[in-house]
Amino acid sequence: MSVKESLLKILEESGENELSGQELADRIGVSRTAIWKAMKNLSEDGFEIEGVSKRGYRLIKHGDSLSEESIRAQLTENLKKNKIILLKSVNSTNTLAKKLAADGEENGTIIIAEEQTAGRGRRGNSFFSPMKTGLYMSIILRSEAFPLDTDMFTICAGCAVCKAIEGLSDKKPRIKWVNDIFLNGKKICGILSEATTDIESGNIDSIVIGIGINLTTRDFPDDITETAGALGESTPRGRMAARVINELYDCLNKSREENILYYKSKSLVLGKEVNFFTNGSVRQGKAVDIDPSGQLVVLTENGTEKLNSGEISIRL
Repeated sequence: MSVKESLLKILEESGENELSGQELADRIGVSRTAIWKAMKNLSEDGFEIEGVSKRGYRLIKHGDSLSEESIRAQLTENLKKNKIILLKSVNSTNTLAKKLAADGEENGTIIIAEEQTAGRGRRGNSFFSPMKTGLYMSIILRSEAFPLDTDMFTICAGCAVCKAIEGLSDKKPRIKWVNDIFLNGKKICGILSEATTDIESGNIDSIVIGIGINLTTRDFPDDITETAGALGESTPRGRMAARVINELYDCLNKSREENILYYKSKSLVLGKEVNFFTNGSVRQGKAVDIDPSGQLVVLTENGTEKLNSGEISIRL
């Protein structure tokens, strides 16, 4: 661990408590000059450190650089030992996570990239993932580690993103079934859950949950410029990553009923007329409920139908 990373870790953990330059130097085992240089480097990364004469230093503003130490310091105590893999660039965090999961990577491993060159969405769609403007993250979850059935993992991810955004900003996101997160009529987050299976037993071995959030992204490609948006907040990516992870684990340890209740409260589609694709044709109905398994209940001219997957659009 570098001096800068060690210094950031100590300042993150100390919170409002001020630490003298000498105390910081002693704890890390370097000179005060090295501490000063590390503080300068943190400042260049966007971190703001306040120094008070005869009292010491404290971190008052987080930078936007992604570092393992910064993320880990903001995780809840039971998650601080989770493995974190940070990458400058990757084709897709989900693609890498699935490979690692199949190779036996441990439960709870977190993969985060500064950019994705081939980010993936649901049904083969791409996810625009430019450098340093969004959070691109995948988490490997072994199903036996959680009380909920795997059909709830995607629901929990949607709930976690909404709770994280509401906890770190004044924005009020909504969930478009199945799991696109919308703000002001535009999609700001996509969630892709993929299973890996054990070849011998055929059982689900792990679930990889991919989460892509547009934080400050602009200049979207022409084909999505009318539908894609961004949170528009300067929330540090490391803080957002930690908050989403914390909220996800909290949801995974709640009951099915609690998660569905919150999920419904954030729904963008309930009570709306929708189009949905089934049996090779587009049909219409009114979204009236989300059942305990997460299926969308649609009232059509022929009665109620339950959708367990697929694309829907809201009729204007």
